[in-house]
Amino acid sequence: MLGERRKRVAQLAVLLIAATVAAWWLLHPRPSDEELILDLVAKAEHGLETKDKDEIMECVAEDYRDESGLSRVDIFRLALHWERSSEQVEVAIDEYELHIESPTATGRFLVQLEFQQAGRYEPPLRLPLGVTFERQRRGWRKVWLVKSVSGHDIERRFEEFY
Repeated sequence: MLGERRKRVAQLAVLLIAATVAAWWLLHPRPSDEELILDLVAKAEHGLETKDKDEIMECVAEDYRDESGLSRVDIFRLALHWERSSEQVEVAIDEYELHIESPTATGRFLVQLEFQQAGRYEPPLRLPLGVTFERQRRGWRKVWLVKSVSGHDIERRFEEFY
């Protein structure tokens, strides 16, 4: 009789824990798509400023392709080159506008890049960028990633700088 009582108490405890987890899952506030996309942009901005190629690449979709023909592999090479350069950059997003129609979104960003290198001054570079985002599966979850960027002409700018 005592063993059966313990069994019922254990079952009740498991049921209570399962109900608590389910309630938390259902009632827990989730960030909006806009908040998730802005977090992704902030992560990419931080990766550029800290020269962390891995953080930059975490923001880029596997099937990235932009109007200038750059692929994810090209972005990796540019990020690797940037990581090894002696320059620093400060990124400021002056304005943005997002249009979200999940699982895709488009954004317009007015970005200012201020490059710094010892003994060399470059005026800030202002770029109006168009960005396409897509919600894609990464592992077991879906995340927003950058699918393409337009308005950068990044290869020419790298050639001018290096």
